[in-house]
Amino acid sequence: MMRIMTNNEYSFELATRIKQLDLLRKEAISLSAGIIGQTLFKEEFYFCASVDRCVHLVDGFVSMLKDRNLTCVGVLLRMQMDNCMRSYAPFIAQDKDAVIDCIISGKQINKEKDKCGKQLSDSYLKKQMAKIDPVFEQVYNKASGYVHMSEKAFYQTLVKCENYSIEFQVGCELPEKCNPFLLEAADAFIHFIHLHFVMLNEVSESKKRYDDSHLDENEIGSQHVD
Repeated sequence: MMRIMTNNEYSFELATRIKQLDLLRKEAISLSAGIIGQTLFKEEFYFCASVDRCVHLVDGFVSMLKDRNLTCVGVLLRMQMDNCMRSYAPFIAQDKDAVIDCIISGKQINKEKDKCGKQLSDSYLKKQMAKIDPVFEQVYNKASGYVHMSEKAFYQTLVKCENYSIEFQVGCELPEKCNPFLLEAADAFIHFIHLHFVMLNEVSESKKRYDDSHLDENEIGSQHVD
């Protein structure tokens, strides 16, 4: 019989993940400053909103890990993966500005196309993300089970099924047997923040190159407010 991870053991293992998430949260703030740079364009609003969403997801995710709320942990993991997809979309879009305009105006981007003429649906973006991260599609599909009513909800409710007897739990504390799933989700969340930051770093570095080539020291100084 597989040994069950106790809640005390879970808390000990979780502490290292929370430290990583705290560091990533600070890195996100630094990234936003790099994205804004010395000038401001429409796309910076878009990518800074993506960073801000990531920060708030980190805050919520840490709280749900501490509460051992597996349902919300799964949903927030999926939301961070959605953040990755929405951040990647402008990189492959036929018309980057059109994609950004869609998000800012609250419209769907699935009618916009990539450089190969394919519509930017969630399913297509998921498959494109899988080309740069082989685990993306599999984890996305699993995490989606927490967003939509699925077998995840059923098996979390089912406690025991044996000897012609079925035991359910509703609103009870998560069984200790689920602790490894929480840690697995934490590791995945950290992984997809790193993936998100790869894209955001590209934006930050591109912005720095633009500023360096278009602004001399006097112009930069004149834009600085004490």
